[in-house]
Amino acid sequence: MDHQTGSSASAAGPKKDKKSKKSYDDGDGKKKFTLKRLIPDELERFTSMRKKEKEKPGPPPGHRHSSAASYEISAQSGMMNDHSDEYVLELFEQMLVDMNLNEEKQQPLRQKDILIKREMVSQYLHTSKAGQSQKESSKSAMMYIQELKADYRDSQLLSCLESLRVSLNNNPVSWVQNFGDEGLALLLNLLRKLQEEECT
Repeated sequence: MDHQTGSSASAAGPKKDKKSKKSYDDGDGKKKFTLKRLIPDELERFTSMRKKEKEKPGPPPGHRHSSAASYEISAQSGMMNDHSDEYVLELFEQMLVDMNLNEEKQQPLRQKDILIKREMVSQYLHTSKAGQSQKESSKSAMMYIQELKADYRDSQLLSCLESLRVSLNNNPVSWVQNFGDEGLALLLNLLRKLQEEECT
């Protein structure tokens, strides 16, 4: 009888380990949402992911400190919960402007529940801060303005303009606004000089 009990216990052991491993894999394999630039499809995917995550059990204890980014997102979400709906909606509208969406794409996002809007704003703010370090390594709008004022020629000028084109395409509206009228005036002045040189 003791032998049977021992066999049952040993048989139950692997099943428990297997279950634990499955839980570990699930926690490790869970997709983490990172938002480089928000677009409507990604926002829709994000809201559906939030619903699924609420139904899933939490990750194993070994994964509670998996990344500082996860902690920062949670902290940012907590901060957003302290603000009024009016403030969240104001940030939400600013987010839509910075995303440079047309009215047709903005409308379905405005119809989302306030809780979802809080999450979207929270993620957007976190992403903006997370991307700040990357932008610091790249050139700011003012750095491009200074380079255009330096009156570069040939390969230096070409490199500056190619890099500027990428930045204007990839950065949010706020970055383009910082480049603004001064940067545009410098570009037009540069084109005028190049045209005059060709004519002479």
